[in-house]
Amino acid sequence: MAISIPAFFHRRFSPLILAWVIAVIVAGLLYWIEASFPAFHEVMIPLYWIIGALIILATWRWFRTRGRGNRRGKDRRHADRRHE
Repeated sequence: MAISIPAFFHRRFSPLILAWVIAVIVAGLLYWIEASFPAFHEVMIPLYWIIGALIILATWRWFRTRGRGNRRGKDRRHADRRHE
C-alpha cells in the first residue's frame, strides 16, 4: 500500500517545473544566439527581462491559493440546463 504525500496545497508540480524548464531553454537559446551574433546584444537584453517577468508571473499564479469559498458561485453545469 502506497502512502501518498500531499503536494504543495494539493497541487501538482509539473506545470511549475515545465514553465521553468521552458524558460531556461528559451533563455539558453537566446544566449546562444547572442554569443553567435554579438550585434544582437542590445536586442536580447529586453527579451531576458520579458522571460524573467513571465516566469515570475507563472510562478506567482502557481503559488496563489484560492479562497475558501467557491469563487464561481453556482455550478456551471446546472446553469446550462433548461427549466422543464
